[in-house]
Amino acid sequence: MQAIQLSMRLDKHDIFPLSVVLFFGILIPLGAWLALGTRQQITRDFFSLLTFFAIACLGLALFIGWFAIRSRKREKKILAERGEQTPADFVAQFASESEQRAATLILEVLQGMTAMKRMPRLERSDQLDGPPLFVVPDDLAERLETLFEELDFSFALDHDGMLALQEAKTVEQLVLALAHFIKQQGPKSGCYQRVRLNSC
Repeated sequence: MQAIQLSMRLDKHDIFPLSVVLFFGILIPLGAWLALGTRQQITRDFFSLLTFFAIACLGLALFIGWFAIRSRKREKKILAERGEQTPADFVAQFASESEQRAATLILEVLQGMTAMKRMPRLERSDQLDGPPLFVVPDDLAERLETLFEELDFSFALDHDGMLALQEAKTVEQLVLALAHFIKQQGPKSGCYQRVRLNSC
């Protein structure tokens, strides 16, 4: 799995270079186009731009629709082959309390990444980027970052744990890496307490 990266957020230091790029890259060319072009030319160019934008949007919509249908068909096929995963059966594959709580959270994360919100039966040895998951590393990293914010866990406090999470290749490695953080940093949030209640 690729390294988990912190979300990019604009701060006051980003505003000036962004405004310069916006001014010279968009506003000046737009102003020159409006000032130097004839009304007929501007109208023609505007409608050409609208036509191009409409075609691009239609193409994007068709691609998104095709990709969603393809993803659903693949998930239906895998569900038919493996059967649907229940939380209790998945959690039962892990022994300790921290591992079981981590398994509950990881299952929710992985299930949220599916098109049908249904998870096929998983084995501990299943590869994250292979069947039946086919996880996109960047998407998983983003969801794990959100999860860590909800749990109020810090990567900076545990460098070894962060490396284990970054290098996780299988379902088991991912669960064990999160279990390590749960064991080391403990319950700090309502999200964790919710998992604890559900596991009782």
